Amino acid sequence: MRRKVLCVFVALLTVLQLTACSLTNTCKESGCDDEIYEDGYCKYHYYLNAGSDFLKDIIN
Repeated sequence: MRRKVLCVFVALLTVLQLTACSLTNTCKESGCDDEIYEDGYCKYHYYLNAGSDFLKDIIN
């Protein structure tokens, strides 16, 4: 029983470590390597996206 608990614990730690290493601090826009400003976008792409949403709201 102890061995099963230890194996599950080690597996859980491995998954958590791999997940933590895969997190990025760059813009989610393809090809952009700038730091995140808000909502996963850099400052440029955030305002570009927000402006696009604003115009869509006005038109509709």
